[in-house]
Amino acid sequence: MTTTPQSPADRARKVWEATDYQPIATRDVLVSELLARAADVRSGQRVLDVAAGSGNTALAAARRGARVTAADVVPGLLETASRRAAVEGLELGVEVADAQELPFADGSFDVVLSSFGVMYAPDQPRAAAELLRVCRPGGRVGLVSWTPTGLTARLQKVMAAFLPAPRAASGPPPVMWGDEDHCRGLFGAGAASVRSRVRVNEWCAPSAVAQVEFLVRHLPPWHAAFGRLDPEARRKVSEAAAAEIDGENRAEDGTLVAEAEYLELVATVA
Repeated sequence: MTTTPQSPADRARKVWEATDYQPIATRDVLVSELLARAADVRSGQRVLDVAAGSGNTALAAARRGARVTAADVVPGLLETASRRAAVEGLELGVEVADAQELPFADGSFDVVLSSFGVMYAPDQPRAAAELLRVCRPGGRVGLVSWTPTGLTARLQKVMAAFLPAPRAASGPPPVMWGDEDHCRGLFGAGAASVRSRVRVNEWCAPSAVAQVEFLVRHLPPWHAAFGRLDPEARRKVSEAAAAEIDGENRAEDGTLVAEAEYLELVATVA
């Protein structure tokens, strides 16, 4: 009997359904609020949040009076986004959708946003083309992505060192979305202008060790990867990751306030 290969969206859905992501999202609210401001989201505008997760950025846009749709491959995350919107008395539409194949007509939105979301789409040029396609000419695409040299990228390298090598080349790593020149290349002539700034997201925890435990528990890619390791590899990953995080710690009272660098980018659609 033959089995149908899983699509990238199916694989992503399986990973992100395996653990509770919401505790991570609650710590990133400020990132989304700053992105909505940078993208100049205005009342009445049509806004799409791609790879919306549990709705941080969609809700940030809705708080500014926009008409917002949150799209993600994981229905459970969208259900959480809907519940959060209801608590705040905000209107929010949701749509189960793959960032690489958005079910919206050309030019459907004034602003298209994504925070730490579309960067994980396997086919980067295709995802970039979809962001541009569904945004009207003169509209704005606003993205938040971890940088290639920041703390998150270094932690990904720590984990990758203990995992089997990929069977085939899979294109540039997700953190390349955190490089302005790379994004310019992805958008090409579809972007009339691109501007960006590097910001810092602060990770607060009792300690670096506690932060690693938090990531393993609640960050789906780390939760999945950790589950593939034997006990000795888990110990080594945990120690190396804690050391990496501690290197960015600015707290002097024994707790953790680590700085994780990200790129906030806004492109105007040609």
